Amino acid sequence: MFPSLCIALEIQKRVGWDIIFLGTKRGMEKELVHGSGFKMVYLVARGWNRRFGWHFFRLLGENLLGFLLGGWYFFRYRPRAFLAMGSYLSLLGGLWARFLRVPIYVHEQNVYPGLANRIVARWARKVFVSTQETVSYLTGCKRVKVAGNPLRKEVMDWKGKREEARKELGLKPERRTVLVMGGSRGSAIINESFLQALHFLDGDTIQVIHLTGKENFVQVQEKAQKFPFPYLVYSFLSHPGIAYAASDLAICRAGANTVFELFFFGLPSILVPYAEATESHQVYNALWLQKQQPVEIVEERELTPSILAEKIRRMLDWENSRSRDIQYLKDAASIVAQEIVEDILRERRKNIDSKTGY
Repeated sequence: MFPSLCIALEIQKRVGWDIIFLGTKRGMEKELVHGSGFKMVYLVARGWNRRFGWHFFRLLGENLLGFLLGGWYFFRYRPRAFLAMGSYLSLLGGLWARFLRVPIYVHEQNVYPGLANRIVARWARKVFVSTQETVSYLTGCKRVKVAGNPLRKEVMDWKGKREEARKELGLKPERRTVLVMGGSRGSAIINESFLQALHFLDGDTIQVIHLTGKENFVQVQEKAQKFPFPYLVYSFLSHPGIAYAASDLAICRAGANTVFELFFFGLPSILVPYAEATESHQVYNALWLQKQQPVEIVEERELTPSILAEKIRRMLDWENSRSRDIQYLKDAASIVAQEIVEDILRERRKNIDSKTGY
């Protein structure tokens, strides 16, 4: 959602066109999109579990209904373009866009593109990707451009403001700060493993920022109060830039947005890729980041408190001195928005010229 909002804001800033988001009522998109002032329409649809079973028929029925409803939206709003950002919704919308000859654009955030985007990319006028490695996975696709993964300005604005961030959060300036987060919904295995790992660490030198997710918030908050060092607990931070800026180490999943935010801040990290992620895309993200800066990758089945504690000790002593190009991340949303706008305007002028005979 966050990269798509960045692009939408850039398009609106340039031309003020109406932008409509396609989503479901189950995810966090409802709150985020309305909070940004955009219109949103909803589909009854679910991601495909590729294991065959009784649930297959339920998924088939819901996605068929979602497909028909998507067609209603396309006929009602008659969009000039469709931007696919990944997931099953991109595929449902992409099918209608192709059928109705609506220009399709794709942005892929993950290093290894998801199935929906791999399909829709074959119909797209332009495909934007976050890394050079992604290009090799999109064989048969034309006009692929490395544009970076759009990051929110309110996140990027915290870069280089460690002292300010710690002061605002009420943290000690001299302590090593560990950031723990499990994605937008949290991760029970990361939360519990970290809490137990703290018993193996020196509490006189560290402090913690812990983003738990809604389900584990109360449980973690109760346990955090027992530790004798600064321990901040949040269920979710909509603007995590302040947490990145204040931290020396991150322990987290390897979703695309998280990985590129870690890269932007140059933050050493211990990544625990989500084991159930489709086609292991979080592993690809983690391996990419490991090539750029200090990263330890731990599989879920290998994650124990003692192993995590050892990696925390090692990573807190590891300074990131590698040179990294982050400018393209600052420009990513602008690049994607500008190319889409110019393409649509060019097509509009061509249509006007053909009608007037010039």
